[in-house]
Amino acid sequence: MVEIFRGSYIEAMNIKNLLENNAIFVSTANEYMSSIQPWSVSAGGNAPAILNIREEDLENASKIIQDYNNGEYNLEV
Repeated sequence: MVEIFRGSYIEAMNIKNLLENNAIFVSTANEYMSSIQPWSVSAGGNAPAILNIREEDLENASKIIQDYNNGEYNLEV
């Protein structure tokens, strides 16, 4: 397993859903504690939720996250 994302709980769940919708298995770390007490799992509560994927999915997952960060998945208002 390879760490692909580290950030807030809400953003981690958004990315997890995008990856799983593209048939990429995602394992989460600190999922519950990052929403209850983020300062307990990382210094200052910064980027407490972690997503891990299989190494063979790294290229596809990186592209999906890059598109997400570039606003490709924004909803039109």
